[in-house]
Amino acid sequence: MGWPLRRRRRRDWSLLIVIVMGVLLALLGWQWLRFRASLRVLPPNVSVAGMDASGMAVEQVLAALEGAYAQPVQLSYQGQPVVLAPESVGFLWDREVTRAALEAVRERRNTFSGFLAYLLRRPSPPVEIMPAVQYSSERMNAFLARVAQQYDRPPQEPVPLPESLTFRSGRAGYTLDQEASRQRIEAALKSAVNREVELVVHTGEAPPLQMRHLEEMLKALLADFEGIPSIFIKDLQTGEELEINPDVAYAGMSVLKVAVMMETYRVLDQPPDGEQTRLLTETMSASGNFTANLLLRDVIGGGDVYQGVENLTASMRYLGLVNTFMATPYDDPTTPPTIVTPANARTDLNTNPDPHMQTTAREVGLMLEMIYQCSRGGGALMVAYPGAFTPEECQQMLKMMAADRTESMIEAGLPPGTKFARKHGWISDTHADAAIVFSPGGDFILVVYLYRPQWLEWDVSNPLIQRIATATYNYFNPK
Repeated sequence: MGWPLRRRRRRDWSLLIVIVMGVLLALLGWQWLRFRASLRVLPPNVSVAGMDASGMAVEQVLAALEGAYAQPVQLSYQGQPVVLAPESVGFLWDREVTRAALEAVRERRNTFSGFLAYLLRRPSPPVEIMPAVQYSSERMNAFLARVAQQYDRPPQEPVPLPESLTFRSGRAGYTLDQEASRQRIEAALKSAVNREVELVVHTGEAPPLQMRHLEEMLKALLADFEGIPSIFIKDLQTGEELEINPDVAYAGMSVLKVAVMMETYRVLDQPPDGEQTRLLTETMSASGNFTANLLLRDVIGGGDVYQGVENLTASMRYLGLVNTFMATPYDDPTTPPTIVTPANARTDLNTNPDPHMQTTAREVGLMLEMIYQCSRGGGALMVAYPGAFTPEECQQMLKMMAADRTESMIEAGLPPGTKFARKHGWISDTHADAAIVFSPGGDFILVVYLYRPQWLEWDVSNPLIQRIATATYNYFNPK
């Protein structure tokens, strides 16, 4: 009984082995058939011109490439769309060479090692195929040149807009980098999926707003004025100046009360007392001629009003203001002595300046600058007269000038709430206003003198000075 049993068991094992071997061979055959079928398409991890071609037949890939290469390349120049048709640059791709490259990748797996890798599910190494393409360099150069000609632009200067008294900001310039853009376009022409290109454009800085643009604006505003204008503007941050006829002699008028105030503070050893403060305040805020003469007499002249005007003139010259003088007190009917200055000796421009007192727009502006710098602890006043002025005294001067309110001329040309310190004045043929303006965009000095022979209409000068003030404020505070 033992031997037949053992024989039966051996037959059973043999049968089982045969069955297992048969199953394995069947499975292997089935895998072989699947492997052979997979050879009809491209393996995984194959990309063609950036397109995933995994599992695609060669003809499918070629058809997809045909469709992609027929599409234009979408270019962008600083947001401006530009279309490049491939045929416009003579773009061609070699279908048969590309087919051969695809077939080579497909057939490369048709080996025992390829079958073994298939069985073991080993991932295929990435393969990138770039189709054989070509284009005309000459046509590409011509295309890029046309794009540059159409879209490149040089930086544009700021433009004064006299109608609105504002300035159009400068604009950046653009230059196409043709070589760098060509490389991007080449890549897009070859790609089946990425057909969009941001052209390489170099941006130049926009030219800044400069004083010469403000000068252009002011000259446009003055174009119709039938008289002699004089303007002095100073940027108190940078020291830059703008001048139009700055050294023409004009009547001093009430504007010279700035000099009276400066000289009063210089002479006083102590801060002004109550009465002196009243005289100064009325002189600066109400343009009091009588109070100005009292200061000239009692403070500056030591009891002699004529000595006062002489001392004031000497002090102005010591400060370098050689065109500024007073020959007599205010409202003095006597014939003044002749005082010759570089400004009133000119023969090209003559405003028939008052022989009793004269100045220029520039020198008034320099006076205001001296007070401004003194209020901050420096400047020409402190250098010329050590110990005669303190920052607190100069701040008091600015406060007195801030009380000069008329709702006209420079004041009316500034936005409501703007802080300023000014002194205005006018006679029949000459109107003037001079101010330090404290603005968010920077503090500045503006002095305007207008002269017209015989009679200068208020309806002409007042709006003109307002517009000059508005334009100047907008220059320092561009919108």
